[in-house]
Amino acid sequence: MHKRIFTSFAALIMVCIVAIAVLFSILFINSTQSHEMAATRDKAYLVAGLLNSGTFEYTKKLMVGSTRMTIIAPEGWVLFDNHPDTDLSINRSNRAEFVAAITEGHGQSIRSSDTFGLDTFYYAIRLENGNILRLSRTLNSLGEVFSAILPNLVIITIAILGLAYFITHRLTKRIIKPLTKVDFDNLDITSAEANKSQYEELWPYIKKISTQKQQLTSQMEILKNRAETTEALLTQQSKTETQRKEFSANVSHELKTPLTTISALSEIIGSGMAKPEDIASFTNKIKNHTTRLINIINDIIRLSEFDERKIEKDLTTFDIYELAQSVVAALQENTIKKQVTIDLKGHTINLKANYHLIDELMYNLLDNAIKYNKENGKITLSLSKENNHCKIKITDTGIGISKKHQSRVFERFYRVDSSRSKKTGGTGLGLSIVKHITEHHNGKITLESKEGIGTTITCYIPS
Repeated sequence: MHKRIFTSFAALIMVCIVAIAVLFSILFINSTQSHEMAATRDKAYLVAGLLNSGTFEYTKKLMVGSTRMTIIAPEGWVLFDNHPDTDLSINRSNRAEFVAAITEGHGQSIRSSDTFGLDTFYYAIRLENGNILRLSRTLNSLGEVFSAILPNLVIITIAILGLAYFITHRLTKRIIKPLTKVDFDNLDITSAEANKSQYEELWPYIKKISTQKQQLTSQMEILKNRAETTEALLTQQSKTETQRKEFSANVSHELKTPLTTISALSEIIGSGMAKPEDIASFTNKIKNHTTRLINIINDIIRLSEFDERKIEKDLTTFDIYELAQSVVAALQENTIKKQVTIDLKGHTINLKANYHLIDELMYNLLDNAIKYNKENGKITLSLSKENNHCKIKITDTGIGISKKHQSRVFERFYRVDSSRSKKTGGTGLGLSIVKHITEHHNGKITLESKEGIGTTITCYIPS
């Protein structure tokens, strides 16, 4: 038995150590490759923005290290490549990333490079002039990094195995020693209790074994109920953890993009490399990205206040129809730019609620309806009373939402079309805030939408 326990412990520890080492290596390589590809994509968007702004000479200075920049004509011929060994006679029109960039605006692929003969990540973006910007980065350096840490990893693993062997040997002897003194086949609980000092820490287990048969039926039922409860808790915890990770990743992504652009443009202006006629344009872009950052941060703070229940009820009685008129007036400039109209229907309705939150709710819903509407579209805001509730109904003739996305549009940072949201300046938090405001008032929210036809969102606020 001593040998079996020792072997089991040793095998388990060795398997765990090897598994951890292997998993760490895999995760390290995948994480490093993902980081390199993400950095290449981010740099591609930065360089594309600079090229579209006419700063070609500065972009060549950004291409340091192992990043390769290629500019390809729509016909597939290379117009520029910062790598001296590039064969300009080869047409690139059949490359997967080039085809995707031509048709969709951007594309990526991983394949063995004709120039380097190594696995290379390619990311391509269609420029405003029709040319294709392609950045590429070889992935062979990841293996070199792993090779560098491999000796240390082997040494640490061997050291842990040696320590585990020693601890396992001592632990096995300690576990076995009291067990050899107990005759479980002829156990007499009365006599055992008189000599329980001989069994030391085993005595609680001996006593438990003597009563276990009597309690087995009831304990099985208890264990079953506990298992069901534990499973439900673990499922909820897993869901919460997944949402937390997604939220953290989305926050990082949303903040990184404008910060990267602000940093790059500020560096160009600060170094004196910007042309005098470009400074105003760069400054305006910095201002727009700064405003976007402020909006994202304010929305995140607002959602955090809802999560931590820091929002006071602060209920007052006011005319919601009058409030709606002021919200429509505040958005008049946006409707003119988008060439849409807002039709306000309803009458005076006295509502007891948080004035500022209801104002924010209607503003967010109308602002969304404007952003995702079609040119010369129409928005209808209807206010009415229904079953002791104030019914706020907003209908638009916009792009609509497909069924597969409708159940998730109220999640934080969820976007049906991320590229379109970036163009409109949306943070992906507006509808989530609307949902929290509705729930804060013990109300409910519904959504009906047909792709290409329009969307209707209705909020019921207890009056």
